[in-house]
Formats: sequence, structure tokens, C-alpha cells
Amino acid sequence: MRRAFTCLCIVLFMASCKKDAPKVDPPDTTPDFNIFVEAKSNAGKINTDVLLTKDGDTFKGGTGEPETDMNLVAGFVTKNGAVVKVGDVVQTSGVTSNDFSKPVVYSVTTGGTVKTYTVTIANFTGLPVFNITTAAPVVSKDDYVTGTLNINTMGLYDQDVKTIEMQIKGRGNSTWGMPKKPYRLKFTNKNKLLGLASAKNWVLLANYADKTLMRNSLAFGLAQSAGSDYAPHGIFVEVFMNGEYLGNYTLTEQVEINAARVNIPELKAGDVSATAITGGYLIELDQRNGEIVHFNTTKGLPMNLRSPEAPNTGQLNYIQNYLQQTEDAIFSANFADPATGYAKYINSDSFISWFLVNEVFKNQDAANFASMFYYKDRGGKLGMGPAWDFDLGAGNVDYSDATKPEGWWVHDGVWIGRLMQDPAFAAKVKAKWDVLKTTGLPEMLAAMDKNAAYLDESQKRNFTKWNILNIYVWPNPVVLGSYKAEVAYVKNWFQKRIAWMDANIK
Repeated sequence: MRRAFTCLCIVLFMASCKKDAPKVDPPDTTPDFNIFVEAKSNAGKINTDVLLTKDGDTFKGGTGEPETDMNLVAGFVTKNGAVVKVGDVVQTSGVTSNDFSKPVVYSVTTGGTVKTYTVTIANFTGLPVFNITTAAPVVSKDDYVTGTLNINTMGLYDQDVKTIEMQIKGRGNSTWGMPKKPYRLKFTNKNKLLGLASAKNWVLLANYADKTLMRNSLAFGLAQSAGSDYAPHGIFVEVFMNGEYLGNYTLTEQVEINAARVNIPELKAGDVSATAITGGYLIELDQRNGEIVHFNTTKGLPMNLRSPEAPNTGQLNYIQNYLQQTEDAIFSANFADPATGYAKYINSDSFISWFLVNEVFKNQDAANFASMFYYKDRGGKLGMGPAWDFDLGAGNVDYSDATKPEGWWVHDGVWIGRLMQDPAFAAKVKAKWDVLKTTGLPEMLAAMDKNAAYLDESQKRNFTKWNILNIYVWPNPVVLGSYKAEVAYVKNWFQKRIAWMDANIK
């Protein structure tokens, strides 16, 4: 007891001798700048708060909604009385709105120090969103329905006019019969679209049977690398119609005579002089004979006149005779003669670029069936292009040898097969192939990986809408069950295809 009492006294004495430790304030953890976008400050625009993730001096997030009005009010916190501006406009937290369709740069001035922060907000999947409103349902390939297109670029493209008056109808052949429909848009006035040159007519490709969603876009990119004449572009977009989500689409140009497309003169009824009547003509080889004016060559190739749609007698006679003379020269005994043979009538480089792109894809329709475009410029020779319609390419068929990565396909066509018998033509094909091997083809394979990452959120939404990854869709050769597996399958197909062509093109 005495010992315990003594120890307690010592402890109390020592405690009484200690000085109070100095009080230390906790560190100021208030960030120099933090920003948030709340639904309550943006009624009628977003339904949930935007989750923004900070990475250094950047903030990124998404609304998760397909909104087109990106004039949003942001709130923010700073410290030390900082002044916040966007451009020259002083910002008030929770009051000032900015257009977030493009990244917004905030400058934060504290004392004499200025720091900048970039805020990027995406809608939905991050892809541009096309909101289409129509006066009636779109149920026909023949009859247009009036409507309006409203565009949210997600800040990815310049787009001066974001609300466009237009008409819309269906398009396509086998694709129009699928649940996810392709469409043709016709603007009231010419407009640029997502950085593409101004025009009235545009196409939305549905890619329903192409479960990678990217065959057409990849082919267009390869055609550009190959220098194929008038190669179109493919831009991925999300499409809503009358409030309903329709899925991921590829926006591209309509195949037509236009200064930014097939850039040749458009024939008028009065163009009958010896010079004017030589061009321009846009022709499609199409076994369906879908155009009003169509005729067969002596070898049985069905040539459809796309432009002019209603030629006068002299114009029709001219182009029909020119195409027949071309075919006759290709199959003549002296066909390889540079002065009197096929070279007198065709642009060989144009044919070769078109051929190689379609052969790499082993494009089902490009074996003398459909979507094979030719053009005849005024005073010029016959060329091939644009390269078009690749949803049944890259092995995406189950009813022909085009499903296999090995073997020739377009190579054995009526005209191309004969042209390849000329050593000079074949040598030019080989030389063009060697160039593609070092540039266009590696770029295309790399684009597959980039596209798969870019489309990750989009493909999830698309295949939630169209639940087909686990079922057969005509004419798929395989059913793999996942988007990742579909992309891997096609990439492997391309690698085998390129290796086979490289070994056999000699």
C-alpha cells in the first residue's frame, strides 16, 4: 500500500511539472481549385450530378445522358480569395454557365499566381450524339419524312450549325430488312458535318450484321491510305430518333457527284458537245439493277447509271459505247499495248488502289455483284471509286469462300482477272502492295485496337439495345458471345489474310 501510494505521488508530481504541448493547427487541405456540376443547378438539362475525376490540372467526367444542351452551370471551391475566370469572364460558383460541348479552361488567380484547369464533360458514351426528330415514322426507302437533326459533338469536332432541317428515309438492300435500320439524310441546305465537307446528302450505316461495328470505317481508312479515288470517311456516332436510342452508327458521305465527293462535272441535259459529253458519269456495277438506266456489257456486267439519272440519248450512247470499248480493249489480243490496249481507256492506278482495298477485305460484293463504282471524268479515262459497302467483308459471310482469309476473290473478277494477265499491270499491283504493307495495313491493324477502346462504352449501349452477341445474325460465320472476341476474331482474320496475300501476290 505504501509502495503504491508512493508511486502514485511520483506520477502526479511528474505530470504537474510538464508544460502544455503547443497547439498545432491541422494542415489546410482545401484544394486550390475543385469543380462540380450538380443536377439541382441544371434543372431540365441533367438528372444526376456529374462525377468529375481530377488528374493533375484536368477534370474529366460524363453526364451519362444524351443531352444536346451543354450550357451547364458549375460550382467550385477555391482558397485565399482566388479569382476564377473563363476567358475574360469572371465566374460565380453555382451561377455562371459555360458551353461544355468543348473542353472549358478555367484560370484561377491567387495573388500574382495564375493556374489553369481544363474541364471536359462528355455525354452518354463520349461519341457525338445525333438526335433526330421526325414528323412521322421512317418506314420506307423511297419516301422521305421531314425532320430535324440536333448534334452534340462532345467537343470532338467543329460544328458551326448544330440544328439542321432535313429529310430522312431508309436505305440499303439486305441491311434495310434488319431490325437496326440504315438511313439517308437530306439537308434542306448544304452543311458541314463533324468536320466533313459541306453537302446535302449523308448516310448513317447501321452495321447490324458487323458485330465489330467498324468494318466500313476500317475499309474507308485503308482506301484513303491506298490513295483510292474519292475514298469516303467513317465517323462513329450515337443515334436517337424521336427519343429512342437506335445504337452506334457510322456517319459517312453519300456516293454522289459533288465537289467534296466524286469531284467531276455533273452532266446537264444540254451537255452534248464533243467535249462536254465525255463526262462526268458515275456508274455502279449492280446485279440488282437498282437504277432507272442500266445495261449489260457483252461480258454480262450490269452497269447502272447513277449520274446522270436521266441522260439524253447522246449521253447514254456515249457512256454505253465507252464502257463497251473499254471491255473490248481489255479482252483484245493486244490488250497490254500501252497505246491501243486497255491503258487507252482506264486509269490503271485507280483500278489498282480500288482492287487492293477490296481484296484485303475479300469483300463479298466486290466480286462483280454490287457496290462497284466507276466514274468517267470529262476528257478523262475510266476510274474506280469510291470504295464502298464492306459490312460483308473481312470474313463476315457464311455462304461463300469469302469467309476464308486464304484465296483470291476480287482478283478473279471479269475485268481485273484479265488485267492481271498483263505483267506490267501485275508489277504495279505488287509495287502498290509493298507500299501498303509498310503504311496502310499496319495503320489499319492499329486502328482496330484504338477503335475497340474508343467504342467500349458505345458497344455496351449498342448491344444492350440490340442483344445479338450471343445469337446468329445473317450472314455471320461465327457467334462468339462478346464484343472483345468479335474484334479479336477479325484482327486474326486480317493477319492471316495479309500474310496469304503477301505470299501469293508475286
